[in-house]
Amino acid sequence: MRRFVVAFLLAVVPVALSAQAGADSATEVENLQKQLRERWHQHIVTQLQLNSDQAGKLQATEDKFDEQRRPIQRRQVEIARQLNQQLQPGVAADNDAVTRLLAEREDNRAKIQDLDRQQDREMAGYLTPVQRVRYQRQREWLKGQIQQARERRQQGRPMRPRRFR
Repeated sequence: MRRFVVAFLLAVVPVALSAQAGADSATEVENLQKQLRERWHQHIVTQLQLNSDQAGKLQATEDKFDEQRRPIQRRQVEIARQLNQQLQPGVAADNDAVTRLLAEREDNRAKIQDLDRQQDREMAGYLTPVQRVRYQRQREWLKGQIQQARERRQQGRPMRPRRFR
């Protein structure tokens, strides 16, 4: 379990940061993301004790919704970069541009939440309520770990991988 978390964080944080930096190694990023998705799926199948039918359906659902999330998430990274440019010390920010970026950021957050709800409704067709809650908890925990790793990396502090609950 601990190896999964360490491998996940080592895969996800550089990918997220390279996306923020506009890295040119798209193939490398895609390969790391594929490996991450495979490890995540193995972990979830084990944690939720899924049968092969449930595991296949969950994989298809995750693939479908992740595909829809990716462009929104990439745009969110770009919006954050543009906001950071606008807020540089000593440079006057363009209020119209900041207002537009904030509105788009909020729209994208709403789109992501809507996709999460749609995914949960689809999973309700083949996962038990207990499995769905466990899935959601694992996913939220993972998001928190990713955010903490990003923050530590930006501050120049080492990452501290933690175990899944």
